[in-house]
Amino acid sequence: MKQLDEILGDKLLDLAHWVLSKMVKPDLTFDKVLDINEKVIEDLKKKYEIEGIIIDVDETLRKEMRSIPACNKDWIKSLQGKFKILILSNGMDKEVEDYFKKQGIDYVGFALKPLKRNFKKACNKMGLRPEQVLVIGDSLFDDVYGGKRNNMWTGLIKGVDEGR
Repeated sequence: MKQLDEILGDKLLDLAHWVLSKMVKPDLTFDKVLDINEKVIEDLKKKYEIEGIIIDVDETLRKEMRSIPACNKDWIKSLQGKFKILILSNGMDKEVEDYFKKQGIDYVGFALKPLKRNFKKACNKMGLRPEQVLVIGDSLFDDVYGGKRNNMWTGLIKGVDEGR
């Protein structure tokens, strides 16, 4: 059973998220990353002139610290060659970092999103201006607000596809 301070903390977080949802709006919203298909990719390139994508890991590519499902790994591979890709995560997972390194994708862990520093670092690593980058993640605060305050395009993901 939750203690009163835990219940109060949960309610305060819910209130903060509600207030933030009224002030910060993503440019795009998707049910899952797999909804960003070939057509969407072409539209992003034409409409927004996006050349790079920053992708979150937890609750975007994988659920509850499990392995990244094969379908999401395949999705990322489908983006390679079409966009510059960088993984920006507030977590730190050596296994995930090693996986992306083998794929030739930069990984920045313990990113302290929504602080600006690592969003800027990501743009520098990709050699792109912020307005050429789409931030994809599940968090309105960490990913969308973080991207917006860096003049980046943002895509909010509602859930993780757990298909294998």
